[in-house]
Amino acid sequence: MPHPYVVVAVPVPARKEFTYRLSDQSADSVLVGRRVVVPFGSRHLTGVVVGTTDKPPDARIKEIHEFLDESPIVTSEMLKLTKWASDYYLSSWGEILRAALPVGWNRRSRRYAFPAGDGEPPDGDSLDDRIVQMVIESGRLPVTTLAKRTGESSRLETALRRLTRAGRIVVRALLEDTPGGAVSETWVEILPEGCVDGVEGTLRKNAVRQIACLLHLRTIRRARRSDLRSRFGNAPDALEKKGMVRTFLEERTRIAHGELEERGEVDPELTGEQEKALDPILLAIQERRFEARLLHGVTSSGKTEVYIRAAAAARSVGRSVLVLVPEIALTPQTVGRFRARFGKEAVVLHSGLTPAERHDTWREIHRGRYPVVVGVRSAIFAPLSDIGLIVVDEEHDGSYKQGESPRYHARDLAVVRARLAHAPVILGSATPSIESYYNARTGKYEKSELRKRIENRPLPRVKLIDLRKEPYDDRVGALTLPLVDRIRAALSKKNQVMIFLNRRGFSPFLHCSDCGYVPRCSHCDVAYTYHRMEPILRCHYCGTEQVPPAECPECEGNRISHRGIGTQRVEEDLARAVPGARIARMDLDTTRRRDSAREILQLFASGQIDILLGTQMIAKGHHFPGVSLVGVVNADTALHLPDFRAGERSFQLLIQVSGRAGRGESPGEVVLQSFAPDHYCVRYAAVHDYESFVERELADRRELKYPPFARIISILFRARQDGRARIAARRFREMVRRDPTCRPLYWEILGPTPAPIPKGGS
Repeated sequence: MPHPYVVVAVPVPARKEFTYRLSDQSADSVLVGRRVVVPFGSRHLTGVVVGTTDKPPDARIKEIHEFLDESPIVTSEMLKLTKWASDYYLSSWGEILRAALPVGWNRRSRRYAFPAGDGEPPDGDSLDDRIVQMVIESGRLPVTTLAKRTGESSRLETALRRLTRAGRIVVRALLEDTPGGAVSETWVEILPEGCVDGVEGTLRKNAVRQIACLLHLRTIRRARRSDLRSRFGNAPDALEKKGMVRTFLEERTRIAHGELEERGEVDPELTGEQEKALDPILLAIQERRFEARLLHGVTSSGKTEVYIRAAAAARSVGRSVLVLVPEIALTPQTVGRFRARFGKEAVVLHSGLTPAERHDTWREIHRGRYPVVVGVRSAIFAPLSDIGLIVVDEEHDGSYKQGESPRYHARDLAVVRARLAHAPVILGSATPSIESYYNARTGKYEKSELRKRIENRPLPRVKLIDLRKEPYDDRVGALTLPLVDRIRAALSKKNQVMIFLNRRGFSPFLHCSDCGYVPRCSHCDVAYTYHRMEPILRCHYCGTEQVPPAECPECEGNRISHRGIGTQRVEEDLARAVPGARIARMDLDTTRRRDSAREILQLFASGQIDILLGTQMIAKGHHFPGVSLVGVVNADTALHLPDFRAGERSFQLLIQVSGRAGRGESPGEVVLQSFAPDHYCVRYAAVHDYESFVERELADRRELKYPPFARIISILFRARQDGRARIAARRFREMVRRDPTCRPLYWEILGPTPAPIPKGGS
């Protein structure tokens, strides 16, 4: 007997699901995994059916408004994965499911204000009169737009209720499709009647376009009606009336394939280390067995080839493959190699796609057209069936962590999804995260190592420069004389150079030398970064901009100076140090336009750029054989941030960017400029000693009870007034301390303390 009620996960912050009544027509079909539109308060929301039940929670239960799918689009495996994420990360199951579906797969209700009659717009200046005037002039207006236009978001709801009671406006919620949904196109196809030789002679002699259109269709059989109309006018419509062609609707596929690397005629021969790392993965694929394996390989050791061989093995037995990379635009070579190897079977999922492209790519993956998916963090939810392998490249990278609701870590979800799919997962990195390394040490993960570079190329030599001892008179801005000399020497040998500084802009902040004033963002309370090109002061957290002051607004002094250095300033220093060199800067400011990062990297790869200067964008996964020198302008940029992972991230970044040197015929060299050359992170990075760094880091964390020896939960309180957030945090602390389940043996409560970004933020 069918269940009369369904349990629906709705995308709202509440960590609970809601029960709805079924209509008689839908009670007999498969329900779990289908999208539904349900009434929720005064709105209608799109949710996913996650269960059925015979017993409603109360008698006031509402009925489902509409089913959006004829069959389930969310598999049982995906329901289990998203439920695990909901429980582990304390997120709403509905919000996790919404993140798993692309834009365009949801319908939403939007509140509109309508005129209540045919009256004239009022002339008054009161808030009520202004609202009525706007609504009458527009015919209908979204409530969110009213809030923006009136600037009275706090008073708007009260005014709308008042106007509704007075009969001056009507407020209704309308269901709308979100942007990026399915789009159909009209196609024209020639019929057998139009293919008969000489049938064009039955057309009028002056119907030149109809005859040309018919002959064209005989050659290509079918075409978009819009294309035919642009070329032959209304000829396709006339031919349809005469029974020679037919029109039909077909879903348009909007998928960005990108560019393919050329594949060599034969696969490269594996090294002994690569074969040893690959064998247990192939066995796990063959046995359909879960295994989490950390692949720790030095830079340029051939990790990607191990991924590709394992993926080919999974495809040879008919199973699908999911490959996660930190950022598509910054790892084009990895993506290109997978697409070159698997051709039309592979597709890319990333944030740079338009909503329409994401929608159609998701749909085609769900239909089985693309069994190999390469993507960023959100691709962990790709609707692949029968996964045989998951790869997480650069598994240590922080971009796998979703920092806003719903929060999740794609690396950890990859391990869970592989377990659900009975498939191996490879976590690859030259600098594994401390947590993954510890999991491998304690036996939770398996471990393979690639200790040598391909063709036994040596790791780059590292020259450590103590900035405290380098004379300022010998420097070219931020560049010391030893670094400048090595840049000139590399360019004289027709080699390329990469210069790294993980701070964009011209100067981190402006400073008044008279009173000490520093311009700060009013939303985030952090110092503005000065960008000289525009010129503008810009907040790197919320994007707010401000014109740089000509004089100090506090003391009216005119001694405003630039403090610190950014990539814009280093770009000027390089131009002075090596005149005539072709320099390109790669940071967030120069890569805002779509495909701009890929274009810069292609120019550098083709040798049209001599020096590539950039932030961490240039540190990840790039393979440029022409680079013989990497210069790090300041190795201490993130070393002293108030974060227990600051040392780990600094070490990883230094190792990663150093690994870009010496991948070709010329030996590599790295110059690290540092104010703290004796710091263990800098010292171990200079000699490529990951194991010693990890031992030191683990010892410190064990003593301080930091992960992986403990778990840390950060609870953020937000309010419009600072005082209210502080009071709520203190009350929560006292509530936890009084809870008998939170014994001091297991819990340690720190704070409350102001957030690192005390205003704004997420």
